Amino acid sequence: MRLSPGQVRGLILNNSPVRGAELDIILQSQDARELTAAGFQVLGALEQATLARFRPDGDRRQPEIQIIPDRERLASLGLTVQDIGETLETAIQGSVPTQIQRGNRLVDVRVQLDEADISQPSQLDRLPLFTANNQQIRLQDVARTEPSEAPGEVQRINQRQVFLIAGNLAEGASLGEALAEADRIISSLDLPEGITRLPSSAAESNQQIQSALPLLGGLAAFLVFVVMAVQYNSLVDPLVIMFTIPLALAGGIWGLFFTQTAIGATVIVGAVLLVGIVVNNAIIMVEVANQIRDREGLDRRSAILQAAPSRLRPILMTTITTVLGMFPLALGLGQGGEFLQPLGIVVFSGLSLATLLTLFIIPCFYVLLHELIERRSRPRPPAPPQPKAIDSVSTRL
Repeated sequence: MRLSPGQVRGLILNNSPVRGAELDIILQSQDARELTAAGFQVLGALEQATLARFRPDGDRRQPEIQIIPDRERLASLGLTVQDIGETLETAIQGSVPTQIQRGNRLVDVRVQLDEADISQPSQLDRLPLFTANNQQIRLQDVARTEPSEAPGEVQRINQRQVFLIAGNLAEGASLGEALAEADRIISSLDLPEGITRLPSSAAESNQQIQSALPLLGGLAAFLVFVVMAVQYNSLVDPLVIMFTIPLALAGGIWGLFFTQTAIGATVIVGAVLLVGIVVNNAIIMVEVANQIRDREGLDRRSAILQAAPSRLRPILMTTITTVLGMFPLALGLGQGGEFLQPLGIVVFSGLSLATLLTLFIIPCFYVLLHELIERRSRPRPPAPPQPKAIDSVSTRL
């Protein structure tokens, strides 16, 4: 019996050939027997792993009886391998040479040996065969039987046979730490010559996910900045608003560290979602400050001092509703809640910390950045004229 954790149907997080597993270890070789022996050697060593549980992905080899014909002997007697196959089929599962009619239907007549006559592998040697001249011989006269094992499943990658080992994380373990532990255990083994290990698809997918975080986060921030720059017809106010994004990401990182949550695909989705949510509070504050300044003709410091208290209640109302809505998701409640729990943790912690810091830091940036831009764009006063130098004439008396 194979047990695997539940997953969201249709969602594939990596391109691993092992389905229903979070880790994969792939061994490759030309010799099937050496590959199987090396695979179970690695599997036995991985039993000491504490961050993941491993199992073979394929079925074990099944016992079988191989019948190896003597082709020269068969040719001399006028027999073929097909004749042996038909005799074995008749003996084991029976053949239907004819049918009889009973009423208005036909019934198959199945001919086969008694089960007691083929209950032991050694009894196959005494199966009768008939040559072209109707002479009876035994199977052992033209073939030999050997006990062997057949692969329960043939697994290949790029037309080469592989041994797949599937692993599932232990409770509370991260994918990166489990991969590092498995690599450390396997590197200490002395595998036979010709056994190679293919790159782990789970490790490759984990690396791609982590490298995609700065790219997707930067793209989301750029799009938000472009939209605000077009709406404000300015670059200063959007730049002030964008200062809330580092505050939110700092809160998200703090939440992941506090809950010991690893970075994954849902964390990236939560970070991109957080970039679009957290700028709303700063937009409200900056927009109201600009309206007060245009309406009453105040300086920027006085305008932001009036806008911040007046917008405190709407900012807190929108933030509290969003944070409380994400709180059950951050707790991982319900069936399958642990899958989206990292997303809830990032949004919950990032939005909470960003809101508290936005109330104090954004007004400061609003005043300082505008003063800095105005100071640099202000024309410099002309330089005072320099006094002309008086030429001294030296007279020699």
